[in-house]
Amino acid sequence: MNISKTIQLLLIAVSLFAAPTLVQAAADKDYEEVSYDDLLNELSAKKKSLTQKENNSFDTVRLHAGIGYVNSFSNIATQKQNFNRHATGIQLSLGMDLFSPNWYSEGVFRNYGLTSSGSEELSLREFDLKLGYTNKLESIWSYSISSGLSNRFLRFTDPTRNIDVDDTTPSLVVSTGFNAQVHKNLSLGAEFSGRTAIVNRTADKNSFDFAFRLTTSL
Repeated sequence: MNISKTIQLLLIAVSLFAAPTLVQAAADKDYEEVSYDDLLNELSAKKKSLTQKENNSFDTVRLHAGIGYVNSFSNIATQKQNFNRHATGIQLSLGMDLFSPNWYSEGVFRNYGLTSSGSEELSLREFDLKLGYTNKLESIWSYSISSGLSNRFLRFTDPTRNIDVDDTTPSLVVSTGFNAQVHKNLSLGAEFSGRTAIVNRTADKNSFDFAFRLTTSL
């Protein structure tokens, strides 16, 4: 009995001493030693990868500047009458991609100068701020659609009929057009826009215009 107990105690002691060794051996199989230099290189590689991703996002952002010739047809309601008047002018535009070659924002300023006919005079300026989408059709052609807000500064006078309109009118604008990419950084196109006043107390009710545009991208 004493010999049996002694053998049991020896087996228990051997198991207790062997267990940490077996655990350490198993852990060593899954452990790979990494030096300080390896850690620095890995962190540097991750940082470089993140920087490249950020740069790639900003590389897709392009600025667009353009000039154009525009024709406007305005509906003016005053003195219980409706007048449809035409004016021509110059437009300047500035826009940028919204982290995508398809989505963009754009600001457009138009100045139609002064149009006279007999005793009647019409002067008009516009400023648009729009959000748009563009995509390719085929070859060098692409289309665009956009919408936003427009502010029109219209003055319409005729002393012989006691007409004196001087209105600043916020309007909703919707535009569509097409472009031909004639060069990597240069496009030619046409755009059609419609506007409707979003306030009631104005003589400048609705308008329609079309423009020929020359746009350069940076």
